[in-house]
Amino acid sequence: MPRPRDPRRDKAKKDWLKHQGKIKLVDLAEKYEVSSSTIRKWKATDKWAVELKGSAPKSNKSAPKQRGAPPGNQNAVGNAGGGAPPLNKNAVTTGEYESIYEDVLSDEERSLFYGMDTSLVIQIEENIRVLSIRERRMLIRIEEAKRNLGQKEKRILQELQLVKDPIEVHDEKTGKMKIVTRNKKELVTTEVEETEYRKIDDIIKIEEALTRIQSQKVKALKLKHEVIDQFEHKKALDEEKIAMQKAKSQEEVDKPIEIMIKRKGEGS
Repeated sequence: MPRPRDPRRDKAKKDWLKHQGKIKLVDLAEKYEVSSSTIRKWKATDKWAVELKGSAPKSNKSAPKQRGAPPGNQNAVGNAGGGAPPLNKNAVTTGEYESIYEDVLSDEERSLFYGMDTSLVIQIEENIRVLSIRERRMLIRIEEAKRNLGQKEKRILQELQLVKDPIEVHDEKTGKMKIVTRNKKELVTTEVEETEYRKIDDIIKIEEALTRIQSQKVKALKLKHEVIDQFEHKKALDEEKIAMQKAKSQEEVDKPIEIMIKRKGEGS
């Protein structure tokens, strides 16, 4: 059975549109007693920004005179001084430093974004697993490279050249067949080089990278144990504190009873 839609979801959207998107999501979260991430999720899933843009009032004022080149002008193409429009990703190559915007996430990325467990120990364990898989793949590559040591590699250079091609044709004057040579373009092998196929350089590079990966893995394992130890230590301190508070509360409860018993004994 599908989960019923939270009635606060539509109310929060209506409130946000009413304020033309100028109200902070944190304030909305506090108002409707939900987390900020829930408000952000509602905003992205229900496309509040798109609806706000579509309902924005059109200005009756005449547009100001635009400075600079007209639309479509190519004079500034390649100019280092020109600025790219917002969210432009022309400069993205590897994606290592790509800016991530919530409004342009795909449905799969948005699901991953909101469903990700960001607790410290879980993230450390995930990193350790990824490093372990990477470590295994590197070891396999090293073994494959070792098996290929001593093999020979052949380098063949071919060039497109004009070659003579003899063909037999009919001579109309003599009525006999004759051989005629014509020129045609053909790939011709001009150089063959055979060298020993050495993988030692590749092995060294992989081993150096493997050392770095193993070092990261050791640091991640150490960090995990430090975090767990700190958590257990804090847990023990909290339990000790709670026990002391209970003992103190019990002492305050027992003290009046002890005084009453003492006074009763003095009266007898």
